[in-house]
Amino acid sequence: MSRLPMRHGLPSQAAGIIQEMITTGELRNFIPGERTLAEKLQIGRDTLRASLQILEQKKVISEPQHGRRRSILNQSPSPTRTSSKRVGFLSPKKLLQLPPQLLAEFDTLRELLQKQFYELELVSPGIFHLQHPFAKLESLIKDHEADVWILYQCNRKIQEWFYQKKIPTLVRGFSHDSVDLPCIDDDWRSAAFHAGHHLKRMGHHRIGLLMPDTELAGLRATEAGLQEAAIKNPKSLSIHKMTEKGDSKSVTRALEIALGLDQPPTALIATRSRHLLTLISWLAAHKLSIPRDLSVITLTFEPWFDHLYPSVSHYRSNPIMIARSVTRKVLQLAEGKSSTAQKKLLSPEFLDGDSVKKLTRS
Repeated sequence: MSRLPMRHGLPSQAAGIIQEMITTGELRNFIPGERTLAEKLQIGRDTLRASLQILEQKKVISEPQHGRRRSILNQSPSPTRTSSKRVGFLSPKKLLQLPPQLLAEFDTLRELLQKQFYELELVSPGIFHLQHPFAKLESLIKDHEADVWILYQCNRKIQEWFYQKKIPTLVRGFSHDSVDLPCIDDDWRSAAFHAGHHLKRMGHHRIGLLMPDTELAGLRATEAGLQEAAIKNPKSLSIHKMTEKGDSKSVTRALEIALGLDQPPTALIATRSRHLLTLISWLAAHKLSIPRDLSVITLTFEPWFDHLYPSVSHYRSNPIMIARSVTRKVLQLAEGKSSTAQKKLLSPEFLDGDSVKKLTRS
């Protein structure tokens, strides 16, 4: 793990640390981009530029050229490598943006990997909106050298790129059908099937499924599970798919459309915890409530659910159990022991609250 420079004499100390990273082989051939290296050392970019000028004067790195990264000069072909190993966690969200359940899982995973002398590094580049992220991915794996990569909420293109490059990779979530990568996630298909069956038993035959408008294999599995519940039910179960774009306005718009139908859903399955906040406040603004006017089940859990009234029926996963499974798989991949893809799905626990009303007819 790289040292961090002290506040006194930052440029010279940062230059020394960068030179140490070059000597140990942590940096090879090229210096990472300024933003990447500044974040890694937790210093400002002005300080970083001053430290790079010091190394330039010492002939350790090349002079800057527009559009090109600085190259490392006269690096030993066989540098001494540190015993510390690194696992990259690729995510569209930065650490503070992760939901509490995933933060707990991430912290546990980091502790478990540290016991095996591995460093866990979260990498959140601005590539997830790109149609062609491949050049950025090439630079990313050079700037963040890792023995194994964990992909979280990564789309098909990114998963396929790691698979085609034969990079040791674990998908934290569902891998896409075209990608033969090992994956670990909650069993969203089974959870959605169970939720649909539970609502049917409570007399609900028109169900809304609220989902983000994103290309994630786990969401497709969720939809497939609910569709399976509809097919297997003796009485027809109609599903109204509701999509949102990651903001409260699109959620409320989806609610307005669904509840404005001639035969609106009597129950709603939410796939994100944030849906619940918008739903409760929107219903209150329209003098509606849960479960009197709309029954609700959410497939996710947040600690603040325990303070809601009425209590909300939801599915709760075990972050510690998931972190242990991820750790075992990462170590297998790091040691080259995993030759075939494996899908490990963990069943979340269903906690039945007071948010589902029993109907005599719908």
